Amino acid sequence: MPPILHYSQPHTDRDLPCAAFALQDDPLAAGRVIHFHEAQQGFVTGSSVSVGANLLIEDFPWVELGIVEAGELRLQGDGFDLQLSAGDCFVVPRGVRVRWHHRGQLRRLFMAFPGLQACSDMPAMPIKIDLGRTLAPSNPPAASVLLTPAPRAWSETLFSVANLRIGLWQCEGYTRKQVEPSYSELMFILDGAVTLTAQGGDRHCVRAGETVVVPKGATNAWVSEEIVRKVFCILA
Repeated sequence: MPPILHYSQPHTDRDLPCAAFALQDDPLAAGRVIHFHEAQQGFVTGSSVSVGANLLIEDFPWVELGIVEAGELRLQGDGFDLQLSAGDCFVVPRGVRVRWHHRGQLRRLFMAFPGLQACSDMPAMPIKIDLGRTLAPSNPPAASVLLTPAPRAWSETLFSVANLRIGLWQCEGYTRKQVEPSYSELMFILDGAVTLTAQGGDRHCVRAGETVVVPKGATNAWVSEEIVRKVFCILA
């Protein structure tokens, strides 16, 4: 069974695996550490620490979600100029021409998708996710898995290509039983906290400001006692 990866705070307390894998022709290889590689779905997740960069990437080689943990990053290109700092979340599409610039140390988390092929509906420029935007009501978790009354939920997809969806989700507290997910998901918790219990009994209490990656097949139970708001990145 694949592991649940909890990017807890402070970052110095993390105990994460290192995958024996490297992204080919990676323009951001300096400081990148891959913690998990899923060959069948074609994604990697990990962390990066780099000091100073001013790179012109002519053809960004894959879709990549980034979460800035410390430092500042500027992404510039035709029609966009994004200023990113600690706590910000962004997505760079495949094929974009982008100048990647930062001074001093930049620490970030990432989920990259080299398995996603170029396609006609690929977005044309990076996006900075508006973490505070108002969300529309959405369906709660399925009644068949809930152990408490159905909560109210809200969500919005902000980036979508092929079988990848990235967006925001918010939900009242609830408890659900063990479920084996049919997709892989990164969750960046913005508000609230959730406890995920793996099938083997390992518990991960993920709080606001922390990130967790639940790969496809990583059976887990969910308990939240308050409203949880998160960035989601789902690869079906």
